[in-house]
Amino acid sequence: MTFDSGTIERYFAWDPQEEEEYRGNITGTGTIGGKGRSLLFALKKLKESDEPLFEKIEITPSTFFGVGVFHDFLSSVPRLDSLLREKDPEHLENAFLATPFPDYAVRAVERYLSGMTDPVVVRSSSRLEDSLKHSFAGKYLSTFLINRPEQPLPERVEAVVEQMKRIYARTYFPTASSYRKKHSLPEDEMGLILMRMAGKWRGRYFYPPMAGVGFSRNYRRWTTRIKAEDGVLRVVFGLGTLSTKRGYARTFSLSNPMLRPEGLNPFNIMRHSQEAFQIVGREERQLLTLNITRAWKEIIPFVPNFRLFAQIYHPDSFGGYFTDIGTFPSFQSPSSKICFTFEDFPCRHKIFFDLMKKLLPFLESAMGVPADIEFAYEPMDQKLQLLQCRPLWKGEDSGTGQKPDLEGRKILFKADRMVTNGYAEGIPYLVYVDHRVYALTDQYFEIARALGSINSKLEGKQFILAAPGRVGSSNPQLGVPVKYNELTNCRCIVEIGIPKMGFMPELSYGTHFFSDLEVDDVLYMPVYDGEKNNIFDEPTLDDSPYELGLHPAIRIYRGSFSVYTNGDENIGVVVQDAIYPHL
Repeated sequence: MTFDSGTIERYFAWDPQEEEEYRGNITGTGTIGGKGRSLLFALKKLKESDEPLFEKIEITPSTFFGVGVFHDFLSSVPRLDSLLREKDPEHLENAFLATPFPDYAVRAVERYLSGMTDPVVVRSSSRLEDSLKHSFAGKYLSTFLINRPEQPLPERVEAVVEQMKRIYARTYFPTASSYRKKHSLPEDEMGLILMRMAGKWRGRYFYPPMAGVGFSRNYRRWTTRIKAEDGVLRVVFGLGTLSTKRGYARTFSLSNPMLRPEGLNPFNIMRHSQEAFQIVGREERQLLTLNITRAWKEIIPFVPNFRLFAQIYHPDSFGGYFTDIGTFPSFQSPSSKICFTFEDFPCRHKIFFDLMKKLLPFLESAMGVPADIEFAYEPMDQKLQLLQCRPLWKGEDSGTGQKPDLEGRKILFKADRMVTNGYAEGIPYLVYVDHRVYALTDQYFEIARALGSINSKLEGKQFILAAPGRVGSSNPQLGVPVKYNELTNCRCIVEIGIPKMGFMPELSYGTHFFSDLEVDDVLYMPVYDGEKNNIFDEPTLDDSPYELGLHPAIRIYRGSFSVYTNGDENIGVVVQDAIYPHL
């Protein structure tokens, strides 16, 4: 895609502090950061549009804090320089919590909360997040607060201010500081957004029936029938927090919402469907994760037309089948369960897809670059709440996608979906997590940290990581829960799908994990064992010399390996050109 430099310059030059309509809702001087500025920019452009469908879009009530508040707060922190030199996150955060917040900012919080009795979110919005090149996805902190109306206003204000201080402290935590160091970025400045949480009270829980992320470009297509410019959505039931993690979600291509990445087999649909969801509990006063099969009695009565979102899966010897869900689900066996398949949603809520087909290209045109949004949707009201809008940055392809000469070369892995154009040759190491060992252990986090240790030892040397299921999953039973900052020397990730063992890669495009892959140009391919046009040469891996890592599930191969991916034809291969014995 060719970027429109003039449109991009106008987008980044726009400052809401200079417009009366927005200035009154901003506390403090300076920029309000990337998330805040981009959200107000989207609001401005939507208001200027004459598109009738955009009347269905709302911006949840919000107030913004400039980086001037951040600097005024830092000036009051005792011994700040020595605290930063200590690099002790807990000590730093405690010092921030003990420091008074600027009075004028406290009064702004009080004004906002005096008219707000629903749960609220405090979101980071740093200066460096306002970037085409570095996403900072998941590097800072956003927090939810119950904000109960029966609670005295001073207590609610104090709770919000405490979270603001925690976000300020996260500016200097290792996750963010190591990211800045890796990309040679300067120290950051933190703006904040205080906003109403998307959703409604439904019984004793607060949540939207669906939320997610959307992109005007789909750079990881699961079939050549889809084009990059078609756009893609990643949708979950409940709060959208799970849509940015490597769990389960429904992925929609806007050009063909019925076309599933996992195909039409009921078993595969079940394996890729969301069962856990997140809400805020009135009594618990916190974010909760529930399983719908166990919690349906507290959910279905409060969500009209629940069949839009879920079905009941029943296993059998042929792969199972789905039945519609009613007001009282019928479980035909102990193994039957409810899955959020969103099967009926595309045909019954066409207006939602019509809206997204107009919104995402509109925002891309307004910014001059592909658009990345977070949203929540109320089907009964046909209202979409826009929670975030920012540029979707994609790294430059590391190759043209031309086919390499594979004649006589040993192919270890071959993929047929979700790849982009790129190549990397002569990679000296391949690190493999044996799915057979991983499936029999519960030492998931030990394996993850052992991968981090290998990454540190290979500083300055690239490696390929091949592992079962979803690398970086928040659920270790789905894949190794390695953190992205433990893979800084990784050049390519191969996720191995072993359906019979429950290891299934997933198109997690739009998650924080994939945002980092895009920024750092890390090649990626999912390989499905036993599927046509896929290769997982496990015998060669078993017969080749390797060294064990710090856990017996990890093998380290030394040699020469190359990766070639062709996004136009959706083909990716990992080739072994040489293998050396470890001394």
